[in-house]
Amino acid sequence: MSRIYARLSLGLALTLLFSTFVFAGPLDDYYLEQFGEARNTQLQKAVLSVSPAALESARCGMPLKHGLRRDWNLLEQTTQKVLAKQLALPVLCGPEETPLISPSGKFKIHYTISLCADKATLSWVQTVAQTFDDVAASYTSMQWQLAPTTGNVPYDVYLRDLATEGYYGVTTSGQPVSAANHPYAFTSWMELDNNFTDSIYKPATYSPLQSLQVTAAHEYHHAIQYGYNYYFDVWYAEATSTWMEDELYDSVNQLYNYIPAWFTKSTLSLDIDESTSTGGGYGRWIFNRYMVEKHITQPDLVLSVWERLAVLNPDTNPVNRWGYIKMTPVLDYVLSNTYNSNLATDFFGFAKRVYTRDWSTLAPDHGSDIASIHPYSPVTKYSIYHVKSGSTQTPSVTLPHYSFAYYTFLPSTDAQANLSLTLAATSGIKATAFIKSSSGDITEYTFAPLNKNTGTTVTVPGFITSSEVVLLITNATNIDNHAANFSTDGTVLSVNEPGELQPVAPVSSGGSGGSGGCFIATAAYGSYLHPQVQLLRNFRDEYLLTNTPGRAFVAFYYRNSPPLADFIARHPVLRGITRLALTPLVVAVAHPLLAAFSLLLAAWALLIFLQRRSNAARLNSQPPAISTT
Repeated sequence: MSRIYARLSLGLALTLLFSTFVFAGPLDDYYLEQFGEARNTQLQKAVLSVSPAALESARCGMPLKHGLRRDWNLLEQTTQKVLAKQLALPVLCGPEETPLISPSGKFKIHYTISLCADKATLSWVQTVAQTFDDVAASYTSMQWQLAPTTGNVPYDVYLRDLATEGYYGVTTSGQPVSAANHPYAFTSWMELDNNFTDSIYKPATYSPLQSLQVTAAHEYHHAIQYGYNYYFDVWYAEATSTWMEDELYDSVNQLYNYIPAWFTKSTLSLDIDESTSTGGGYGRWIFNRYMVEKHITQPDLVLSVWERLAVLNPDTNPVNRWGYIKMTPVLDYVLSNTYNSNLATDFFGFAKRVYTRDWSTLAPDHGSDIASIHPYSPVTKYSIYHVKSGSTQTPSVTLPHYSFAYYTFLPSTDAQANLSLTLAATSGIKATAFIKSSSGDITEYTFAPLNKNTGTTVTVPGFITSSEVVLLITNATNIDNHAANFSTDGTVLSVNEPGELQPVAPVSSGGSGGSGGCFIATAAYGSYLHPQVQLLRNFRDEYLLTNTPGRAFVAFYYRNSPPLADFIARHPVLRGITRLALTPLVVAVAHPLLAAFSLLLAAWALLIFLQRRSNAARLNSQPPAISTT
């Protein structure tokens, strides 16, 4: 009987651990949930600590539609049938009126006046048409090639109620189209909110017309981007479209709301995935402003970047995990070949300007908007030091590619007259120090070439009478995990070379964990955005990267998992097996108490089983009884 109980217990434990596999679809669940078509699977919802519905919806719907088209062949046929409408031309909730052609003939506005959610007034439709004509005229004057359409028919714009979806507008790619010097061009169409009066658009702050203007500028530039190269890196597409809002409608200034999310999480990479909560993509528009200001006397830099991208083949150029052409090499190429600079130099210069705030005041560079640019933010974990004589503070930082960190030093009443900062860093680190006087004047003190073993010291005079001293540390390379240690008393700390460093959480205030990692889970589930991958990323950031053993494990994983992940991603059967293998981990992360109970149950069953076998073996080893009869 005990053997039966043991087997039943072991079977129950294994069932608890593995039963969710059948509900852990590779990518279907994510898109079904995002488009409001979630499966009615209660068990799956119980497994996930972060449901897809809780994930952030960006203000622009282009990334989600772009991702759906990219991942289409990875979805189950039943999912494709449900979501096919998302990649088809929109259908309004009421009878569509005869579309309004804009005065220039470039746009066709689709609308309904029926009493339903998509209802629009004729006067508003006319305003939309004129606004798009104005946008197109501005882009033409700036030398951008307008969005292509099949047969040069007017570009389709659909007015719909997008407030319930959390979007201002959505641009969806269509079909490949032949375009001069743009071999990878696609057509597209656009959906726009029908009135911009709902509370999510903050009509008390931005009028419906202002929201229309910046959305038209933003979304139509996505349409233009599809006309340059369909395989664009989404983060830079959002950075460019957001930048164009200010270029076309400088007085609205809604885009400045995206900057704090980046500056307060500056230890996240420049090319992190688009997100309004991290500043990914949207907040990065300010980097475009820096490059344009620095190279103001030369041709339009942002346009040059997209013209370079237009001729690049994704099969022969570096691509990101989605298969899209990486933009950081493109930026570096354009800066190096046209503007006598490079991305490392410009990124370090940008990081400096975040603190100095010496933005250009010359038109058309929006000098009156400088006050709207968010100030720098020190790294949260080491935000402020009240440095006293003999201090032995020895903080360190490990940075992903193209990221930066600021540290602030405030003088206490018994601070030394001068402040000596000693910095030991790996080869990819660039650093400098600033002192701000009590009157607000800023002076920079540069470090000599940095050394990872002996350290380099810079002495900042007048510390005791200053307002603050600020240390900037920047990873200005495309390689992750460059690191630096610094001290204020001359102590030199040894550091390891990149690849041997233990990655740390990007920021202690709840960053997203950077733009990399979770390679095997991403390969197994088909997307970095899959809820199970999100769950594992959160576990990494909150539990593994907050302690030394966990960081050591993550460092080992980062070094060894990418080749295996690439192999898994290319074989559907291996993806399924890997999902099965990951299921216990997903369950354990989502429901640790359930996992602990299952493990205890399995251990108890195993103990009974081993005890039973031991008893049987002992009985079998006893000599047979000798009969005396």
